Amino acid sequence: MKSIQTLVNTGSIVGAMQGNGSNRQLSEMDVAIVDSVFAKLRVLFPVGAPKDDVESLHKAEWVKTLAVQGVSSRDQVQMGLTRARREQGDRQFWPTPRQFALWCQPTAYDYGLPDLDSAYREAKRHYHNVAGHKWSHDVVGLAVRQCGTWLFATGIEKDVLTMFTRQYEILCRKYGNGELVDVELPKALPTRATRRIEPAEGKALVAKFRRQLGLRSANDE
Repeated sequence: MKSIQTLVNTGSIVGAMQGNGSNRQLSEMDVAIVDSVFAKLRVLFPVGAPKDDVESLHKAEWVKTLAVQGVSSRDQVQMGLTRARREQGDRQFWPTPRQFALWCQPTAYDYGLPDLDSAYREAKRHYHNVAGHKWSHDVVGLAVRQCGTWLFATGIEKDVLTMFTRQYEILCRKYGNGELVDVELPKALPTRATRRIEPAEGKALVAKFRRQLGLRSANDE
């Protein structure tokens, strides 16, 4: 069984990464970080950890995934481990590399913003009064505007949640990166639509949203 360092040195991992659109070369630090993560996760998640004879292959996949997801610093990895300790609860099963990569990314909570569940509940209650409601944070109101009040009023619940999650996470990252310095809500749209939306047009709009989100309906071939 090849070691993870051997897999890196032979270029098999780098080649696979470049095929996924990443040009960053792997380093010994990448390997050392994953080695350290595995040692700590074995304590936190004792069930389902990779067996010794395939551990190097699992580590190789972790190196690729973390690199592709932009996790390359010890600070990011420490954030992931902290969240693993904080959020695991009674969970004992080994996380996927994708899950750990998500733990390494800042959340709305880390930026001092409402968490996703709280933001979504507020959005559902007040989407019809975007400009008049005093939002817990302007970013929540901006996410509602990005989704569109029409979607909240007529969309399928899972579509609305998916779209809101996407927009809220994008805005949270922009806020955390300082791209939304003086956040102000745009001018309010008219409280009533200026024209009636016909059923066929409404269905077309829903279909457009579903395509943008990569969702399929039961009628899709």
